[in-house]
Amino acid sequence: MKRFGLFVFLLVIGCVGELSAKVRCADLDLNGNWEYGIDRDYRATTWVPGVPMDATRPHEGRLWYRRRVTLPEGTWNTVVLELKGARFRPEVYVNGDRVSSQEGGMIRSLHTLRHRALKPSATITLEISLASLADVPASDASFIPKVDQWRSNCSSSLWDDVVLHLYTDACVNRVLADCDPAAGTLALRYRVAGSKAATARITVSEKGRTLFSETGPAAAGENNVAFDYRGVLKEWSPENPVCYDLQVDLLDRRGEVLSEWRQTLGLRRAAVVDKQFRLNGRPLKLRGSTVVWHRWMRDAEGRDVGYDTLWFRDNIVRRLKEHGANLLRFHLGVPPERLLDLCDHYGLAVQYEWSFFHGMPASRESLMEQYPKWFDLAARHPSVLLYHPYNETEGDQLQTVWSALNEIVPAYPPLILEDRDVMHIHKYWWSLFENLGLYYDSSEQFPKAIMVDEFGGNYLDGNGDMGGYPSIRESYMRFLGRNHTARERLHHLDRSCGKVGEYWRRIGAAGVAPFTIASSSNDGNHWFMGPLREGTPKSVWNALTVLWSPRAVSMDVWDCNFRPGQQVDLPLHFFNDTDSAATLFARVEVVDAHERHDFSRIVTCKVGPYSKEVVTCRVGMPDVCGDYRLRTTLLNPTDEVKYPVVSEWDIRVFEAAVPEKLARAAVYIPESEPELRAMADRQGLHLVEDAAAADVLLLGRSCWERFDAFRERVEAAIARGAGVVMLDVGERYLGQGYPAEDGELGPLQGVARVTDPKITRYDLFGGLSLTCTEAAEPESHLHPDSVHTELWSRLTDRHTALWNGMRGGLIVPAADFDVQGLSREAFSVQWSRRGADVSRMAQGDYFAYELCGFFAYDSIPDNKELMQELRRKVEFLVEDAPALAMSINPKAPIRITDLGSGYRNSEQGSASELVPLASAGKNLTRTPVMRIGFGSGKGALILSGLLTEGRLDVSRPDETGNHRPKYDEVAVQMVINMMMNVLDGPKARRP
Repeated sequence: MKRFGLFVFLLVIGCVGELSAKVRCADLDLNGNWEYGIDRDYRATTWVPGVPMDATRPHEGRLWYRRRVTLPEGTWNTVVLELKGARFRPEVYVNGDRVSSQEGGMIRSLHTLRHRALKPSATITLEISLASLADVPASDASFIPKVDQWRSNCSSSLWDDVVLHLYTDACVNRVLADCDPAAGTLALRYRVAGSKAATARITVSEKGRTLFSETGPAAAGENNVAFDYRGVLKEWSPENPVCYDLQVDLLDRRGEVLSEWRQTLGLRRAAVVDKQFRLNGRPLKLRGSTVVWHRWMRDAEGRDVGYDTLWFRDNIVRRLKEHGANLLRFHLGVPPERLLDLCDHYGLAVQYEWSFFHGMPASRESLMEQYPKWFDLAARHPSVLLYHPYNETEGDQLQTVWSALNEIVPAYPPLILEDRDVMHIHKYWWSLFENLGLYYDSSEQFPKAIMVDEFGGNYLDGNGDMGGYPSIRESYMRFLGRNHTARERLHHLDRSCGKVGEYWRRIGAAGVAPFTIASSSNDGNHWFMGPLREGTPKSVWNALTVLWSPRAVSMDVWDCNFRPGQQVDLPLHFFNDTDSAATLFARVEVVDAHERHDFSRIVTCKVGPYSKEVVTCRVGMPDVCGDYRLRTTLLNPTDEVKYPVVSEWDIRVFEAAVPEKLARAAVYIPESEPELRAMADRQGLHLVEDAAAADVLLLGRSCWERFDAFRERVEAAIARGAGVVMLDVGERYLGQGYPAEDGELGPLQGVARVTDPKITRYDLFGGLSLTCTEAAEPESHLHPDSVHTELWSRLTDRHTALWNGMRGGLIVPAADFDVQGLSREAFSVQWSRRGADVSRMAQGDYFAYELCGFFAYDSIPDNKELMQELRRKVEFLVEDAPALAMSINPKAPIRITDLGSGYRNSEQGSASELVPLASAGKNLTRTPVMRIGFGSGKGALILSGLLTEGRLDVSRPDETGNHRPKYDEVAVQMVINMMMNVLDGPKARRP
């Protein structure tokens, strides 16, 4: 049975003389089968460590474990039970008597056992009782946050090893190793419990061979020794994970051993210098990913492999190393210590975390009790480099945290601590919570080193189906549309992790780690296909090799749409995170769906140690329109990387075309719109200078800003049956990527939130008006309406994702549009889509209450109870899916709309039809393009809020580096299709 690497019940005897009767210390490994039951009612056996109860909910009553233990012969006189993981609030019983109890359970605890039955050769009954999470106060630092309980393991258990330590008179219970690479010295500080030891013998060995031995003091409390290790010991790093065996024996005056302390020793010192990590004085870029071990244990599949050390080694640790990674983040709690041992010996730096999440309700007293145990455990593992004592927590509660940390941390060797030394960036771009942002140009914009350790939240199960996170479906709809396949979802996962990871590496982040290799099905899923036991990796592992490999080449490209034969200057970032200079060779190519090469070139770049160089490669696009991949492959990665180091990007070669009917039509574009006129001239449209003679009027941003001068022409054109297309209407809020003030970073662990949105109303004509409401985010993906898809003539959904030039390929501004002045029919359609009862609108008083996009309705305008209910609903959503708190503000003002009055007034509305032509945003609820009809014999009006200005004139020079719109042939085709739509009439084309 593979439980923690095939370990069974062992008796490890130490301090042995010639006869067994002289045994003075021993360690008993108590892993194995234990009886268990609720409230001491033992009815079954279970393997320890493990999770015997339903992990999805707290159980009722206390969970008890029991087993018989035979103690060895000898002269030992003290017994300490080590519970490496015993949640929650463990109590220990010997022969039915309680002998120890502690709070906590999410970290190692030591229990000194005092009982008359604890004698050499005795057989005792050992019981361990654990509280239910339901009975753990929030003031206990091991309390699982309420906002995490719906997605994490909520059960009590002995979740890590159980060891019984026997010794005589005195023992060591902590050793801190402080390495100074500059001086070549190692200082050891060891803490002694008991006062009867005369000396300490400190031994450092490797594979049984003693390398260093020293005698030191053994007074009760803290003791110190220091020595020069140069020429004897080597330093630990992820590239060279040299681990030694450290043993501290306490001796009595006769030189006999009283107790032994063993731990792994790795010589290293981590620091932050000039906003970058350094290890042993050398630069260190951290590149890895995350395991949320305690969430993972919620699922049966996770428990099956998560407790299998060999599986974890082969499928996570070794796989990360073979892709070039050097970091593993254990999110929201310490994992079983054996997993930290793997990281020590295989060379993965560890980001080490406590379980606080979206708040910190623990008392200072509990922090002072449990945080030192957390630091003590980390001190045994050289792999632990980053300390993360809380996650996404802010406000007054942090004063309590830092009051404790400021007292605790000075007792430990130098370490890298969250917030004090490093900023942790959680930007879920192109996934769960956020659009593709790309807000920053350099890590130097941040005041501290940045560790980007949460992004890529497109959670999929082993079949490529969407996971259980509440907002995952609306997010996939946002980016992939209403219908998508497992293959498309997996590809989107690859891109959202791989390309965003490359971006953070290119701008110089100190560390990058996408989310997540393994977690629960409710939040995170995993990066494996099929049964988890088989360990078949998803393709996202390969997509991330270019982020993880020490030597790599990354393409700096976000544009997707290119013209046939276009020549493109492609920046290539060559990375060398090793200690020696290297000449790197990369193949740049353009391939089609059948891997046929249209372009291929070898680029060479010499890169110094711990450096990056940027080289520009001129790439020729294919002459034939179609879908292609732009690919760069590093040809000479380091030896440890076993997978191709490939940077890929999906591109489209496209050329707009004008239907014959539109080519024959008379088109009016005012002289104040030179970009539109240049586009029309290139496309061969027939321009007329008199609006009264035109079949189609095309107006852009300039006309919108001076609409008073064009109102009569638009109204007259529609009255005589001509079509009008108005581009770039409304407000052009561009979100966090385009801040009002230079240097403004915006929220770093969430979405920008608009608590008091700006609302602008524009009067059009004939009682028709447009209301523009500021939204939190712009959009990079545009999709057809569920019925009216005619704007996608010659296009697919892929063409309307990430238009050229702007940060994140923005297409839709951060604004929502509403039209007033509609006929009753159109008004009813607009509000029925939001859940309103049309019959009640017609009856009289009827009001809409709107909060953060959620609606409620009533016959009175000031229903306080209904408003409280609506606010409670939004608050519940934020509690249930706390990440929504980043974009939803339950305390925002509730907007009240008089629908009865609106319905009555709509009798005179001039617009008889409102047709959504495009959708965007989560759940595709935003309508950035709409057609308004005015009845038989009259023309139609298209209002488009799409960001087309700057993307329509091919002769307009690109302003490199300013993140402004660039020419995009697909945007041109979309405008052509809008013109064709008002010319052709309301014909729906279903997908």
